[in-house]
Amino acid sequence: MRTGAPDLDDVEELIAADVDGLLPSVALAGAQVRSVAEARREGVLEPLTQLRPRSVVIVCGSSGSASQAAQLVTAAVSARIDVPIVSAPALPGWIGPLDVVVLAGDDAGDRVLADAAARSVRRRAEVVVAVPIEGPLRDALGGSGIDLSPRVSVDSRFRFPGFVAALLAVFVSLTQVRFTGRIPDVGDLADALDGEAGANHPANESFHNHAKTLAARLEDRPAVWVGDTPGTSVIAGQAARALIAVAGTIGAVAEVGDVARIVREWSERTGSAPSDSIFHDPEIDGPAGEAPPRVFVVSAPRRELFARRHFDAIGDVDVLIGATDEETVGGTPERTPEDPSGDAPDDLTSLLLLTLRIEMAAVYLRLIRT
Repeated sequence: MRTGAPDLDDVEELIAADVDGLLPSVALAGAQVRSVAEARREGVLEPLTQLRPRSVVIVCGSSGSASQAAQLVTAAVSARIDVPIVSAPALPGWIGPLDVVVLAGDDAGDRVLADAAARSVRRRAEVVVAVPIEGPLRDALGGSGIDLSPRVSVDSRFRFPGFVAALLAVFVSLTQVRFTGRIPDVGDLADALDGEAGANHPANESFHNHAKTLAARLEDRPAVWVGDTPGTSVIAGQAARALIAVAGTIGAVAEVGDVARIVREWSERTGSAPSDSIFHDPEIDGPAGEAPPRVFVVSAPRRELFARRHFDAIGDVDVLIGATDEETVGGTPERTPEDPSGDAPDDLTSLLLLTLRIEMAAVYLRLIRT
């Protein structure tokens, strides 16, 4: 019988504490992505290969994960593909037969998605459905639409990678539209996510387990999440969202320019100086002040050196980089000599790996607090 919360390296206790099956569910990120790859191999997206659409419109309704995924994919590919991308909470009024409409979400009963489906079909737009096709949505579609609905059942809090894969598959399938840059293969992305989940398995000790290490860093202090590009800012927001939804840990998302000010003002207000903590003597200096939030900066491998140089002067800042191919599937990561200030399609793999790592850390954090 358990007498207290497990520690991070007590495998049996961690598994026993996971009564909701969160660890197996979060580890299905690769399976979600692979199901999209399989749908593409089956020819589900074949109708898109003949199109040169006027625009691609992504409608997410009330789904936070789908909306975040749309923002990430748009940031990564919009400058590389010759078709305008619009991400909207509801269907714009100008939709017509020259447009592709992608419906993404968890809830087939969402009235916004049902309305978007009905109007898109009526106006003869090409509709891709990354929502469970049932209930009001199925009625609204009336048998129309490209079925890219989820094939893997997971907790809705962990749907983010599936939405990213579905949206990426849509853009990759538009073969009549020019797309520049290295585009991650959806199947390879699934393999990389499986590798990351395996590396963060509860049987792996904290020393070799990035998710457990991150959970330990998150346990003792509040967190502020920062991205250094629009795409990484999406991952920062997704991190804060996952931690509150899974572990009940409240965090904040900040802009890059605010990080130094946040740390400085916190230290001035509380009298804490985390960088000098090893020299603090409570008998001489009095009680230590409350430590400032731990700052986590999300970046991509090709911007790692730039990010570390930029934030080194601030002090106690963790720069988080998604696992490289070398850490997951034995390859050598490609370093693209591009402007480090922007997002690129090949950043998506590292950013999804980092998202999975953060979500697994949130699960571990929940379990050790049980």
